[in-house]
Amino acid sequence: MNDYDRVRAGIEAMTAYISGEPVMEEYVAEKRAADGNLDQLADSATALCAALLLQLAEMTGKTQHEVLQELAHGLNRNEAEQQD
Repeated sequence: MNDYDRVRAGIEAMTAYISGEPVMEEYVAEKRAADGNLDQLADSATALCAALLLQLAEMTGKTQHEVLQELAHGLNRNEAEQQD
């Protein structure tokens, strides 16, 4: 599977994810039946994340590492606020 197909499959998976739990469960069941496992689904989601990370880094002028650090810090902040 080439990079385009991997990212396209990742977009497909995320579309199912944001559509709600029943749609995602059906999508995962279809992929599991077709592949016998979910390795391709995981690979596709990873490819999509990598493409988005690259695009964010280019848009912000930051390195990919800096974008990931900011994301981690933001998630930690949100989690701390939710626990308060």
